[in-house]
Amino acid sequence: MEPVRPPAGLCDRCRHQRLVPNTRGSVFSLCGRSREDPAYPRYPRLPVLSCPGFEVWPGGDPAPDPEPRR
Repeated sequence: MEPVRPPAGLCDRCRHQRLVPNTRGSVFSLCGRSREDPAYPRYPRLPVLSCPGFEVWPGGDPAPDPEPRR
């Protein structure tokens, strides 16, 4: 059973979003733009309703990161 997570607003359709699961079953929305630009929060407050860095994900839903961090 996949964990239920609240809607992330624009992030759910953004190519920069990465879903990061932890070992306790939570899933976090990581902003990939935060790696290059400190103006973007690493884990933005959700739901994100406006973002200058938003770019539509080209192939549907983004895939979660493969391994939870420990």
